[in-house]
Amino acid sequence: MVQSVIVVGAGIIGATIAFQLSKAGYKVQVVQGGAANATSAAFGWINASFFLNEDHHHLRAGGIGAWHRVLKDVPVPVDWQGCLCWDLAPDEMEATYKQLRALGYPVERFDQAQIKSREPGLCDVPEQALFFPSEGAASSANIAPQFLKAAQTFGAKLITNIAVSGLKTRNGRVIGIETAQGDMFADQVIIAAGSGTSALAASIDCDIPLVPRPAYILRTSPQKKILNHILATPDGEIRQEPSGQILMPVAVSHQSDAVAQLEQTPKEAADATMSRLQEICNGLGNTDWSEIIKAERPVPNDGLPIVGAITDGAYVAVLHSGITLGPIIAELVSKDISGRLDNTDAAMLAPYRPDRFQIN
Repeated sequence: MVQSVIVVGAGIIGATIAFQLSKAGYKVQVVQGGAANATSAAFGWINASFFLNEDHHHLRAGGIGAWHRVLKDVPVPVDWQGCLCWDLAPDEMEATYKQLRALGYPVERFDQAQIKSREPGLCDVPEQALFFPSEGAASSANIAPQFLKAAQTFGAKLITNIAVSGLKTRNGRVIGIETAQGDMFADQVIIAAGSGTSALAASIDCDIPLVPRPAYILRTSPQKKILNHILATPDGEIRQEPSGQILMPVAVSHQSDAVAQLEQTPKEAADATMSRLQEICNGLGNTDWSEIIKAERPVPNDGLPIVGAITDGAYVAVLHSGITLGPIIAELVSKDISGRLDNTDAAMLAPYRPDRFQIN
């Protein structure tokens, strides 16, 4: 019976798993190696309007529900402002509307007058857009620390700036982790190390196939209130945080971005992105960017989450987008480790098990 757990990784996935397991009574240690995680550099959009297939949509929609449940326990800053989307051709927009309606997902059509009423700060108001009222955004820099703090109230321990070099095995079972400061032991190791997951799994000859998906995201200095919703535009996705900072990924269609290598310098990327932002929003003509952040997004090679046991004593949870899916994955992992998955939960996880890659 599992009583003690080491969670490797302190981003949104590791932090939410640590919270759920410690709340369930497990002795949890979270080990964070000190490298920047993808969570703190994320755009923060919580949505199920982007998805790869019907199962993936249902998981992401479940993620929105899980966010509302966990917010009763953890005071993470989330703004449920909804999203206005017009980054699609008219025929694609109509097809998306019909598909989401058939899936039971909240979606509305807005005409130009409705869009202008909702977003008076736009330079050019599109003729039509889709509105997703259930979607929101989390302040990415503050998410994981809040979940870790909540986990610590249930007894979780946080170990930082300790790099994990591999998994410790005995008689074919993983019994802990290896670090330069010595080995650590637990009944169960959960690898939630983002883009570092593959290397740790490889230490026990397991292949977790991730593809390189680096990304830049731009932040402005705090501005007066300009935007009321998340905007998915043909020139990029933007949103404004309660602090007043405006965020914009450098890649257009950031969620489906498949670039494996960043060609621009950070300054080149930020300058070009700021120019696009100024063309979208009024009142930013004299505004410059204040921060450009690079993230290494953990993206499995088929784009879908990888969640489950890879050998006796070792479990993996790696996916994108962690912001949307963190809370639901944490709930499911906690139940899975505890042997409490019901049929619905098991069906939700079934498409994402590691054995789809025939791990040896």
